[in-house]
Amino acid sequence: MQKEPVDVHNRNNMKHKTTIRCKEIHPHINRIILPLPGRQPGPVNAYLFTGKQTTLLDTGTRRTTRHLEESLRQIGIGFSDIDRIILTHGHIDHYGAARQVVKRSSGRTAVVVHREDAPVVETGMEVSDRQFSKFYRLMGVPLVFELLFYAMGLFFSSLAENCRVDLCLSDGEKIQVGDYEATVIATPGHTKGSICLYLEKESILFSGDHVLGHITPNAFVMLESDFDIPWRMSQVEFYDSLRKIESLAPRIVYPAHGKAITDLPRTAAMYREQFSLRQEKILAILKKGEFTVYRIARSLFP
Repeated sequence: MQKEPVDVHNRNNMKHKTTIRCKEIHPHINRIILPLPGRQPGPVNAYLFTGKQTTLLDTGTRRTTRHLEESLRQIGIGFSDIDRIILTHGHIDHYGAARQVVKRSSGRTAVVVHREDAPVVETGMEVSDRQFSKFYRLMGVPLVFELLFYAMGLFFSSLAENCRVDLCLSDGEKIQVGDYEATVIATPGHTKGSICLYLEKESILFSGDHVLGHITPNAFVMLESDFDIPWRMSQVEFYDSLRKIESLAPRIVYPAHGKAITDLPRTAAMYREQFSLRQEKILAILKKGEFTVYRIARSLFP
C-alpha cells in the first residue's frame, strides 16, 4: 500500500472549519471535495455535470450537506437545479447526503444507482446484524471485536440517511450527464453494484472507489441475504472489473477519493503487486499451522 500524499487541506477533522473546494476539471464538470472522518480513504470527490441534465455524481455524507451546498453555490448552482444524483455505489460516504439534496429540491431530484446497490441505499442495510454476527463467529472474530464493529457501524450509520431510488442502472447503459453522454460500466468488487461512468468521446473515466491512486481499494465481503456459502468472490470480481476498465484505456481517471490518475496501467500494476505480496504472506502463515481468518488478518495487519 502506498503512502497517502500529504494534503494540507485535509486534516480529516470535521470539528475544524474546512475550506470550500469546488474546481472545474473539464468544461462543465466540477469536482467538489467533501471532508470525511479518518485518515483513509481521505475526502470524498463529488462531481457536478452542468448543462442539459445537471447531474451530481455522489454526495458525501449527511454531515457535509452544508459543505456541499456552499460549494455548489460557488458556481451558481442550488440543490433545486440538480436533475439527478448518480451514486457510484451504496456506501455512506457516497449516498449519505442524497436524501437531503432531494428534500431541499422539493423532490424534483431523481436518485440513480445500480440495481445491486439500490437496497442498501433505500434501507441502510445489506444484510441483517444477525447474519453479520454469524459471519464474524465463522471467521473466528472475538466477541469484544464483534461488539466494537457493531458500535462503529452505529457511528457510520449516523453519517447517512436512507433514500428512495428512482432509477436503477445496468451495465452498458447510456445516460446523459450534463452536456455529456456517459456509459455505465458495472464494476462489482468493492460492492455488488459499484459502477464507473465513462465519457468515451473525452476518454474520461469516473471510477468511484474501484480505482484510487493513493491506496489499494477494498473488495468487501459480499454476504448474500440468505447467507449461502460460498459467498460471492469479491476479490475475483474486483480484478475482473479492473481488466474491464483497463480495456477502455481512459486518458484520465477521476476517482471518488484522491487525485486524478493519468497512468492507469501503472496503478493497476501496483494493485496486483500488493495483492500478490499479501497472498505470499498468507501462504507463509498457513505453512505454520491452521489459523482462523481473524488470526491471519491480525498477522497481516498487526
